[in-house]
Amino acid sequence: MQPVKLLNVPLIILLTMLVASCGIVPLWVSVTHTIGDVILTKETGKSSYEHVASTITGKDCKFTRILKEKKICMSEKEYKDYLLSLNCDTYKWDILGNVSCEKKGK
Repeated sequence: MQPVKLLNVPLIILLTMLVASCGIVPLWVSVTHTIGDVILTKETGKSSYEHVASTITGKDCKFTRILKEKKICMSEKEYKDYLLSLNCDTYKWDILGNVSCEKKGK
């Protein structure tokens, strides 16, 4: 049996969490977690799973970045480079913490 590579650990944890929400966990736990996640996301811009992923990787993780075909977890430098690549005069963030241009640069 081969040892689990360190890079695969966050993926295994993420998949375990996703599978756990498919009926194995009692409904009241799932509902409570969802309500807590909504409040946490509103206050911090990240879900509980994103906080866990950020802690494990030591980077800033946002699962919604995958919708823009970007890396889910970015270092501070990678995130700054990403912001600069948008070429915005003014940036704006939505309720989920996704960034976009309010005013586009020249």
